[in-house]
Amino acid sequence: MANFTEKAIVETLNEMLKTHTVDKITVKDLTESCGISRNTFYYHFHDIYDVLTKYFVEQTEAILKAHEEEESWESNFVDELRFLYVNKTAIDHIYKSVDRETLDRFLDTVVFDFVRGIVAEETRNDNYSDRAISLAADFYKNALLGAVLGWIEDDMKESPEELAHLYNSVFDGTIDSLLYSIERTL
Repeated sequence: MANFTEKAIVETLNEMLKTHTVDKITVKDLTESCGISRNTFYYHFHDIYDVLTKYFVEQTEAILKAHEEEESWESNFVDELRFLYVNKTAIDHIYKSVDRETLDRFLDTVVFDFVRGIVAEETRNDNYSDRAISLAADFYKNALLGAVLGWIEDDMKESPEELAHLYNSVFDGTIDSLLYSIERTL
């Protein structure tokens, strides 16, 4: 029963985010919409941001799991951008809310794991240290994170495919050079 109630609360919050920013949604709004008591809400969650965190954790896990064995990093990135694009209104409301720390953590986790996989895959036959691979992944994560946040701020004007293709061309051929430079510096 707990999973059903938690799922209902998370789904209700997701629906409410289509019309309200996070800072305008109250526990009262959620409980009334779900038809549950405040006590039931607080049994499962501490506050609205706790619900939002659960939503993003679930989405992060689903995205990462779906791409565990994917061949093309560009197609993985397209799928991740599509998630944001499909949930454009909710993402915009979160982005413009007073506290968007949860969105930042979600994007940071997804993008870092994603980029670390790309860097590791591109260098699987080379002999780079884990430290160099992590530093390179962090560098590219920050670049992609900045690009994704800029894309969100610019109202997602490019399609997910266009943005992914653009950054694929930036990555192409630069990973090995960056790793070589990092390895020489370490």
